[in-house]
Amino acid sequence: MFHRFSYAVEKIAKESGESTEEAGRRLRYDTFFQVAEQYEQAKIAVAHNENDQAETVLFHLARGSGIKGMGGIPPVRGNIIRPLLGVSRAEIEQYLQEAGQPYCTDSTNALDVYARNRIRHEALPSLNGVNAQAVSHIGQAAEEFSEVFAYLEAQAKEAEVHCVTDEGQGARIGQEAFCACPVILQKQIVYDLLGRLAGAKKDITREHVAQVLALMEKQVGRKISLPFGLVAARTYEGIRIGQEKVQKKEENRKEEAFAFRIFSNNPKIGEIPKNQYTKWFDYDKIEHGTQIRTRQEGDFFVLDEKGGKKKLKSYFIDEKIQSEERDRIPLLADGSHILWIVGYRISAYYKVTKDTRRILEVRYDGGMKR
Repeated sequence: MFHRFSYAVEKIAKESGESTEEAGRRLRYDTFFQVAEQYEQAKIAVAHNENDQAETVLFHLARGSGIKGMGGIPPVRGNIIRPLLGVSRAEIEQYLQEAGQPYCTDSTNALDVYARNRIRHEALPSLNGVNAQAVSHIGQAAEEFSEVFAYLEAQAKEAEVHCVTDEGQGARIGQEAFCACPVILQKQIVYDLLGRLAGAKKDITREHVAQVLALMEKQVGRKISLPFGLVAARTYEGIRIGQEKVQKKEENRKEEAFAFRIFSNNPKIGEIPKNQYTKWFDYDKIEHGTQIRTRQEGDFFVLDEKGGKKKLKSYFIDEKIQSEERDRIPLLADGSHILWIVGYRISAYYKVTKDTRRILEVRYDGGMKR
């Protein structure tokens, strides 16, 4: 049975904040899954070939991907299968020509505005000039990288049982068992743990993993801020990772709650919220990661678009905020730079503009009253 679907991909991409490539891919697979649900034990066969594999591996390499990314496109993922992954594009075209079978070519494949197309038209031909079997060799390497990653992931899961203890909404890494693991396992354990606690691995980078590993060498009490409101703290037993909570100076004080969301900026998202306890920030301007805390010596924020700085201490004095209240006001901080004095104002430096690519939305539900 033949099914036909059509979508206004560019329009949908603008509305969702995705690139045309991302939106097109999402719509294709959503449609595949929708049709597959109509059949029992259906498989979705897609036509990725050996050249697609080589392009993907080079693309991931250029972007700084790790071992998993170097594995490229998996031949099987759930009910998706790729039977042509080991066959070159030239072989497929030759077969179609000999069979007298006409075929269609995606017109966007000729546009060099897409990174993958530049790899296809420039990088791969150059590599083929070095070795005619370059595409095939890259595919073989991808298969080996996939095998290595599968083994590494299995070993990390096994080691995590001995190294990591769940503690409520966070987890503790035990120093002795963790440090006994090879460094490559330590990295995978930390990466998997951060992804699990954050709920997503997309913004977890090797830099964040390196920061956690380095923390094990620091003195007890040292902390680092991580994406999605996570904080890692050095303890006597190792490292504890979890959601940062505002430091409290009163007993039995109600626990403050912050919710974080990151999304792409686009003209369709609407106006910036006027809500006193929901704020938007330019995510890509955050340098050290966000931390929720109370005031510290040296805190400052930017007053306006001209870049003028103001000390938090001076702001509290000018606003006639009582001393005891200053110790209770939650702050969203990027190092010493305060993004948001909750309930009062944000730093102009992090304001969302037309040039903002990604937006960090932070919602405070702590019930603070002014």
